Amino acid sequence: MNVKACVFTDRGKVRRVNQDAAMIKVAGTRRHGRISFVAVCDGMGGLSKGEVASCKAIRALENWFCEELPLMQNMCEEKLWDTAEVSLRRLIAKTSGEIRRYGKHRGINLGTTLTALLQIGHRYLAFNVGDSRLYVIDRASAAAITRDQSVIQDKLDRGLLKPEDVSSDPERNVLLQSIGSSGGVEPQVTRGEFRGDVTVVACSDGFWRTLEKTELHDKLCPQMCVTPEDMLEECRKLAETAWSRKEEDNISVAAMCLEY
Repeated sequence: MNVKACVFTDRGKVRRVNQDAAMIKVAGTRRHGRISFVAVCDGMGGLSKGEVASCKAIRALENWFCEELPLMQNMCEEKLWDTAEVSLRRLIAKTSGEIRRYGKHRGINLGTTLTALLQIGHRYLAFNVGDSRLYVIDRASAAAITRDQSVIQDKLDRGLLKPEDVSSDPERNVLLQSIGSSGGVEPQVTRGEFRGDVTVVACSDGFWRTLEKTELHDKLCPQMCVTPEDMLEECRKLAETAWSRKEEDNISVAAMCLEY
């Protein structure tokens, strides 16, 4: 499997600080071939030091990939997936507690979203806390594989809000869960399988909020991802489109094209 990847992050046109953090890790293994790990964390802009929370979360995921995951590579596939899920759940809970204690010690509130995907072979394991998103883009379409943990999404699910009224809802930025500011964090966990070449996109809400899935597909479908430089340029163009539509938030997107 060949992997092309890029990370684009920018504080945007309004915010003074970029509170996002992102990463992509790729490694080769003898038993399971090439594996990859992508994540985006969006520090909560309404709280203090959101950039500290997002950075801590990304560092924890990086360390897990480099230190914990290698200990699992000799396991059979099913055991590896089960062990990785349990391990990542524990990591997320531990990181959330550490961030919460960090804030308590300094008398501040801080938190971050977290969305991450681990790929091994044709299979993946995805985690989500908050309203950053993961998209899987194949040759035909783009689809989100995470569900926002937000008041807005809850209202939409219960039929209390129409999609066209989302932008004017006063609770549009309220999360139901976050890393660090929530008590007991329960991530959304998804397992799935890729069928053919795909582009995996992890992004903060500043990226997806004003963009249509068709626009993501047009720019980042596998057949458009010729080189990492091409991918980075298309991510930049999509960010510029979002800003042209009055997006004020930081924007981060980590994209990796998996060619099987």
